[in-house]
Parts: sequence; C-alpha cells; structure tokens
Amino acid sequence: MAAALLCVACSSSGDAAGPPGQHGTDGPAASPAAAPTTTGRPTVPPQLRECGRQPAPPPLDQLSWSAPDGFATAGGFTQIAPLEEEYTATYLTPESAGAGVEVLVVVHYPNVPDPLTDECGQVDRKRVDAYLSDWHESAGITTSASDWTEVAGLPAVHEVEHYTGRSFTVDSTIVVGRGELLMVSCQWTDQEDVIRAGCAELLGSMTAR
Repeated sequence: MAAALLCVACSSSGDAAGPPGQHGTDGPAASPAAAPTTTGRPTVPPQLRECGRQPAPPPLDQLSWSAPDGFATAGGFTQIAPLEEEYTATYLTPESAGAGVEVLVVVHYPNVPDPLTDECGQVDRKRVDAYLSDWHESAGITTSASDWTEVAGLPAVHEVEHYTGRSFTVDSTIVVGRGELLMVSCQWTDQEDVIRAGCAELLGSMTAR
C-alpha cells in the first residue's frame, strides 16, 4: 500500500503486478418477495430515490492536469509503499534539481477492493479513514495535518506523511472514487518551498473532463 518515493534504478512507469485477490463471503439467504401493494403502483426503495439526486463521480483516470512551471517528467522512481499492487504513475521533478529527492507524483489505483463508497457511489469517510489507517500502520507512516478537502470538485483526503527511517517528507492528497483512488504526492528533502509551490499548482490544474 502508498505513495512516498525513492530514487532507484527502475523504470518510470510505476506499473506493478495485478490487484490483490479479493475474498468474498456468502450472503444471507433470500427472503420471500413482498406482497404487491393494493394501489397497484410499484414502490421505489428510499436509497434509490436518494441516489437519483446525486451525480455519479467521474472515473478518476479521466481527470486532466498540467505539469507545473519548472517541472518535467522524469524516470528512475518507484513507489516504495503503494496503496495497492496495481497502479500507474507519472513522476515530475524540478528543473533545478537539488541534492535530495524532490519529486511530484500522480498515481492512479484502478482497483481498490475495500468498499470506500456506498451504494450510490458516495464516499464513506469512516471507511476511507480506516483504509488509510491500515496502510499507515503497515507502511510505518505517521501523519500530520490530515483533513478532508476537494480536488476538481471531488472528495479527497489531505495529509502530510513521515516514513520511519526516511529523511523525506511527503504531502499527499488522495482523491476517492468508486473502486479507485488518485493520489498526488509531493516529496521533498531539501527544496520544500519549490515542491509545495509545484504541488499547489498541480492540484489546482486538475479538472474533470
């Protein structure tokens, strides 16, 4: 599971193995069908009526964004603690590279098995918080400045991450979709001001197509 980065001798695609296996459980036995109403008109479950009033979130891989000024795509990076095994990633580094590992990354996780949304596709914040908490624990991450926000009008979690035994800091924003996540992580060792400015420009450029 995650989003911090380390410069390694690897390809820049960031693609990993397929998604982890999912484990299902037997559902409850079916109950007898309800008797028809005397009015003869079909009834609509309340949750379906509510879903009809809320727009479905767009697929996260359809969000568009632009590289910030002074940044260019780069290779030689990989995710050291991805949220899920299957992902695609784009890495951006400042043109004035410093001595540390300074990088922005946009990571799309297309298959997230945990149910982070309800039947209507609306985000369940408690489920998201629990999912991220499990990832933090398994990856040795402590966080600060964690809160809910929006990116391109979509719900997202913002947090600042610190990895055990690592010298870098990562400012991450995780956009939550239906069965998928889009994570923008902005990592610095020495150039905090440069990375924070580029991160804000990148997030501000994101729009739904």
